[in-house]
Amino acid sequence: LVSGDSMRTNIQLDFGDGTAVSYSNLSWTQEGIRHVYRSAGIFRVTTLAENSLGFDTSSLHLHVTYPVEHIQLLAPYVVIKNKEVNLTAVVWPSHFRTLTYFWWLGNNTEPIITLDSSISHTFSTEGMVTVTVQVSSGDSILQDTRSIAIQEFFKSLLLSFSPNLDEANPDIPEWRQDVGRVIKKAVADIPEEQLLVAVFPGIPTAAELFLLPPRNQSDGRKRTEEDLEQISEILVNALNQISVEFELKPGSRVIVYITQLTLAPLVDSIPRHSSSAMLMLLSVVFLGLAVFLIYKFKRYIHANRFYITYSFFTRTHSFHAHHSSRFCLSIYKDEI
Repeated sequence: LVSGDSMRTNIQLDFGDGTAVSYSNLSWTQEGIRHVYRSAGIFRVTTLAENSLGFDTSSLHLHVTYPVEHIQLLAPYVVIKNKEVNLTAVVWPSHFRTLTYFWWLGNNTEPIITLDSSISHTFSTEGMVTVTVQVSSGDSILQDTRSIAIQEFFKSLLLSFSPNLDEANPDIPEWRQDVGRVIKKAVADIPEEQLLVAVFPGIPTAAELFLLPPRNQSDGRKRTEEDLEQISEILVNALNQISVEFELKPGSRVIVYITQLTLAPLVDSIPRHSSSAMLMLLSVVFLGLAVFLIYKFKRYIHANRFYITYSFFTRTHSFHAHHSSRFCLSIYKDEI
């Protein structure tokens, strides 16, 4: 109330979310009237003040948002030097309002500021770089950091594991990092500096193992690529022979299998839906095959009908021609 007798005024408030309250004989306090919104959105708040002298109304719109609780940076583990790469930040809960993102790339002293949750960047120097994304949430700053290996070339293998690893998978980043370090130690005869293991979130547990060139490539790129290809073949043979394993706990060992050989880095994204795509592809192939067989079958039936009709017509025509010739020959003999 700007003016008036608050002690004798009835005030009705509608907060726009289905909650309405009424106050009588209200005494003013510094904190005012409080209300907690349970969901985000835009709400129209209306009030009606009424006493013996009359009434007045007022309204306003409130934009209620969730505070950002968590942020995750999605980026490849290994990228090719001088090749553009996409970096994406995912926040929870999802927001429909505009957020400001601060991107710290490598040794840059100033961040790249965007209103979009994704950016593209090209790294021009080989080695390990650190990428950090920050977002403001109320009075605090949330961030996530990833280390990315920048290389001219690399090899990678997709890995799967025996089912007993899934039973111990809590699906947290710290556990995935520990499993990655254990896998690196389980791969014998390959320097750890040339290995990078990224365990994906989710269950069943899967990972990608990257084979990196040595830091000092004194033999030239061609020789280094050949050496990397040879190491990849050795590792594939070891995985196929089920000779790579590690101990999960006393009496429980995890076997590492190879899934497939890839030529490009994979992104640590949460869902992977390859089975549905493969099922759709197989459905299209079988449908096309069925249409082709039906078409060939109809062609075959049509051809047989034509052949039978043509054969009958030819034989009938030959029959008439034969008897006609005999008839003509008989008349000719009679005339003679």
